[in-house]
Amino acid sequence: MNHAAVATRVIAEKFSHATADDVPELNRALHSGLAGTAQIVTEYEAALAALYGVRHVIAVSSGAASVTAALSGVDFRVGDEVVVAPTGPICTVLPILSLGLVPVFCDVAPDSFGLDPMDLQRCLSERTCAVIEVPMWGYPIRSDATWAYLQNTAIPLIQDLAHAHMTRLNDTWLAHHSDISCFSTHDCKFMSTGEGGFVMTDSDERAARIRAYTRFGNLTGETLGINLKLGGLQAALGLSRSRRLGAHLQQRLANRERLLGLLDSPAFREMPVVAGGEVNAYSLLLQAVGHDGRELVHHQQRHGIASDIGKYDNQPLYLLPLLSRYQRDCPNAARLLRSLTTVPLHPGLTDDDLYYIAKVLNDYSPA
Repeated sequence: MNHAAVATRVIAEKFSHATADDVPELNRALHSGLAGTAQIVTEYEAALAALYGVRHVIAVSSGAASVTAALSGVDFRVGDEVVVAPTGPICTVLPILSLGLVPVFCDVAPDSFGLDPMDLQRCLSERTCAVIEVPMWGYPIRSDATWAYLQNTAIPLIQDLAHAHMTRLNDTWLAHHSDISCFSTHDCKFMSTGEGGFVMTDSDERAARIRAYTRFGNLTGETLGINLKLGGLQAALGLSRSRRLGAHLQQRLANRERLLGLLDSPAFREMPVVAGGEVNAYSLLLQAVGHDGRELVHHQQRHGIASDIGKYDNQPLYLLPLLSRYQRDCPNAARLLRSLTTVPLHPGLTDDDLYYIAKVLNDYSPA
């Protein structure tokens, strides 16, 4: 292939997660039980707990359900506050509203999706029942520092790791740096069960509360709960695909290394990776240098390369009509979202795809 003159192609964010074990595990589920309390769900939870080295995993029906379930594991009253960055998806904030809680938007640190430590102090109040951090597109944040600070306040830290399967910090999983972590396994995520998610914690007490909440309060009539369980078919896919997560990670990391080696434009850079952090290559995050990153987004989209920033027009969440009443000035967040684009790194990419992406991006020249 002549990489100096490449015909336009379509580079999608999604790819097939199918593995050779999918059908055998689905067949096993069909013959052993499909409910959220089936044995195969327990096996799936145990496989994830072993992979991440945590005491408890609770499988749930979606990523948003995982946030709702995580919040059920903390003490709160209606009207209490949850501190969260405005740079994440609305999917993180809707569960907060659904429980009668109030989102308090905290600015992020410069060039990071992690909460700014000084602004976090300003956001905390006697009504704060939890803090949620949301690392985006697989890039680690300093959750260790946030958690250490919050442990002096007795306020729990929840991490919404919908994008951060297998992301690491300080030689361990990023998920270990919080009281509760929650994940999405939607079909477009790092790991797919079609729809689904899971919650993890090392706390026996929090795990019991979360599991009860997702099972109608265990039907005892003593505590509130709803049905957020993951079904057996989705758990069968999760069990099958959890076995491939290590290889999947390595493929993505190899694509990232290859693509970064091909990029040589001064118009953009990779968003900085925090000290001690290891990305999972869910996407490559590029930052425009000295100009509006939406130009870069539109350039790659015109050439068929998918961008989450272009797809969702990411902006601070308090600019959305539903959340405008909670607006709070977060200048670092606004600058960050205007600087970025995402670039696919999934295992479905070929060498020619990577060369094509590199050529398109290297040919970019801001107006």
